[in-house]
Amino acid sequence: MPEFSYVAIGPDGRRVSGRAAAASEEALADALRTRGQYLVEAGPAGAAGAGARLASIRVLDRVTRRDVIVFTGQLAAVVAAGVNLVDGLRDIEAQAVKAPLKAVIAGVRRGVERGQSLSAAMALHPAAFNELYVSIVRAGEASGRVDRALDDLVQQLEWQEALAGKVREASTYPLIVVGLLAVLLTVLVGFTIPRFARVYQNVNANLALPAPTRAVQAVAAAAASNALVIALALVAAYVLYRLRVQAPGGRAWRDRWLLRLPLAGDVARKVALSRFAHAFGSLHQSGVEVAPSLSLVERVIGNAYIAGRFRAAVSRVLAGEPLSRALAAVGEFSPLVIQMVALGEKTGEMEKSLRQVRQYYDREVDRSVNRAITLFGPAALGALALVFVLIAVAFYLPMFNLARALTR
Repeated sequence: MPEFSYVAIGPDGRRVSGRAAAASEEALADALRTRGQYLVEAGPAGAAGAGARLASIRVLDRVTRRDVIVFTGQLAAVVAAGVNLVDGLRDIEAQAVKAPLKAVIAGVRRGVERGQSLSAAMALHPAAFNELYVSIVRAGEASGRVDRALDDLVQQLEWQEALAGKVREASTYPLIVVGLLAVLLTVLVGFTIPRFARVYQNVNANLALPAPTRAVQAVAAAAASNALVIALALVAAYVLYRLRVQAPGGRAWRDRWLLRLPLAGDVARKVALSRFAHAFGSLHQSGVEVAPSLSLVERVIGNAYIAGRFRAAVSRVLAGEPLSRALAAVGEFSPLVIQMVALGEKTGEMEKSLRQVRQYYDREVDRSVNRAITLFGPAALGALALVFVLIAVAFYLPMFNLARALTR
């Protein structure tokens, strides 16, 4: 009888691992279930099995948001067509190419086979299905419209993927320019200019170097003689920053400063408000009650400072205050959000109001990202031009002085 190495979820919700002999992986799952454990993943035990498993590992092979989007779309089609859920999951599992995704789908299928609901089976795989995802599926099960909940999840995940792409687009260009500028300054100030200065001194020891060249030389000499001190200072500053962020209230402190930045702060605020409208709208549409919805929304806003202000608003709502008035009282939420939430409360069409809010902020995020990139381009070019002018002056002024001295 083959022996398996396995990972399971125990009665207390913790992951446990071990080895067991079983006729098949399904038999292993049945045996573990009798002990109150639920199989998550399994593979052959022993040296050969370990070698085979190591050989199959891929460093970047993990369940991505795109994988979850594809899986959710396939599952929505299965549910809408009325196919048996276990059979549908088995078909999706067979079509999956990536091993981690296949393992997750297999775990969800086994959970459904042993009598768990779809949402409960998904909750055992938090790396693939977060709390918001599971809550929307659970609400769909309660309302009998799992297919609608899954379709809404596809739209939500597609929006998150597009938003992540926009944020990467906005941050990648500045990081590349700043990195190239740092490398250019290091090479020129640390190596090139000092060597040219020595050449000038060897040709004419009495040559007085111009002030710009002497300034660049002084910076280069200071950086070279204090390189270790500068490196240690940078490392210490980074460590202190990390300790401050990891301390209680640290993330809120960092995100509050982020909101104060001229361009990045505007983008960060609109992204957080757009996430609020998307998440709250999805939960409201799926039929989740207001109080649980607000608790979940707080975790997906993405900005710890705004999430903290939202937490204060949730406390007011739980005390009986309307959501619109609570949001207005804690600040950080725009008048548009407050007005649309108040309109939804008054008309009973909160879903429609939130849809308009998220459509507005989706457009605003696009505009803000494009504006940031547009404004950063000329600023980056100006900084590069200033550096090049400074370097050119430091290079060529000594050449002019040397030529003048030789012609006398």
